[in-house]
Amino acid sequence: MTSFALPSIALPGDRLPDVWLRFADGERVKLHKAFGGRPLWIAVVGADAQAPDSPPADGTTGLLIAPRLPRERAGWRSATADAEWCGMFSSTPFRVDANLRIVDDTARPFAGAPLTPSTTVACAPVLQIPAVLEPELCRALIRHFDDVCEGGERSHVLVLEDGQETPRLAPDIKARRESPIRDPALEAAVHQRLLRRVMPELARVFQFQTSRRDPFKLLAYAGGDGYFRPHRDNDTPDVAHRRFALSVNLDEGAYDGGTFRFPEFGPHLYGPPTGDVLVFSCSLLHEVTPITRGTRHALATFVS
Repeated sequence: MTSFALPSIALPGDRLPDVWLRFADGERVKLHKAFGGRPLWIAVVGADAQAPDSPPADGTTGLLIAPRLPRERAGWRSATADAEWCGMFSSTPFRVDANLRIVDDTARPFAGAPLTPSTTVACAPVLQIPAVLEPELCRALIRHFDDVCEGGERSHVLVLEDGQETPRLAPDIKARRESPIRDPALEAAVHQRLLRRVMPELARVFQFQTSRRDPFKLLAYAGGDGYFRPHRDNDTPDVAHRRFALSVNLDEGAYDGGTFRFPEFGPHLYGPPTGDVLVFSCSLLHEVTPITRGTRHALATFVS
């Protein structure tokens, strides 16, 4: 079986840790403060390693970083940084987005068209974190759901009957199949990526420190019979502890429909690409729109 254990080096999807940079002219800056908000090319090299021969072809700023000040190269600005920080990266130049997150550009070196700015009329207070789960891991989770979990079981809701909570099918509320992850190695792989790529952003954006995570759920919404009507994720006693929901599309493009809508904040639809995590408060009213083609596979959990 493929191992999904994360190595200690930084990978696509990881946000760069902050570090002090010192340039040849003596200027000393923090990476996040000085360069956050714009894409960069970064090359981390040893004192005697070969630096890039040419500048980034897309005109993006390039930083050449090493424990000892490297020689200046055309198109690259040289700086020193802590040796331990430098040790987190391979010697291959890599691109980071405006949030200083490493982008997988192996198929398109020195490429990446900038987004066209647009005016946002209104949007829900949600956080989308790209590339948390790599495509291979997403495919492994779908295979696990189909084979080991045998396609899961029909999802229930808890209702009060004679003072006790009882699971019941509720097609007026939701129609989907679900299962926990039954492979400890797969569960650990997902958990490791959330700790590394999601929890720091949750703390930074929403000022929230996670102390508890609900078990993962693998979900399948089938075409013509998959939906979740408007609801909140923490409005019954059994789930009142929940603070934020985390949802991952595992196979975007394999289905139509199945987008999130937050009706309290307008009619807009949210359909993150495969491997992205959508984070939102469990107090927000939201729905998963009906699937009209294919099957939407997803992963969900809740943190508090």
